[in-house]
Amino acid sequence: MRWILDACTLIYIVKAELFEQFMNLVSYPVVIDSSVFQEVIIEGKKNNYPDAKKAEKLLNKYKIPTISIDISNDLQLFRDAGETSCYILSKEDGICLTSDDKAFKKFLKERLKVIRLDTFFFEMFVQEQLSEVEFINILKSLEIVSGTTPKSILFFLEKIRQKKENDYND
Repeated sequence: MRWILDACTLIYIVKAELFEQFMNLVSYPVVIDSSVFQEVIIEGKKNNYPDAKKAEKLLNKYKIPTISIDISNDLQLFRDAGETSCYILSKEDGICLTSDDKAFKKFLKERLKVIRLDTFFFEMFVQEQLSEVEFINILKSLEIVSGTTPKSILFFLEKIRQKKENDYND
């Protein structure tokens, strides 16, 4: 099993400065494919996006492998190469992290393992790997970079309230 990051997820966790915290929480290896590397690092540096250099340093620091795969047969299913590669790699063996709603629904339809970034962090909170304050701060950081929505935040806050209520009644 492995975690597979699509391009938007990699960008969100770098921009929100959550990459290192994410890496400390994962229990499986993390990978990206060459399409994600091309989109985030190569194109990002070409366009002078400061997060591209930051992402490259983090990928190198944590020795995240970049897997080369042919996405041409499946590219028509998704909006971009990063989501397509995430799809292909998750079919092999992995859990795709994506924040794209259309891609997420396609993954579910194909019965592949997929999770949204904010849900990943919520699961870490439920497993007591994160405190409530840490989780809420993560949501705030993700919201600033468009990695989650106010609607999702309200959903998670309600789940926290329910959890507290259940813990109190037990």
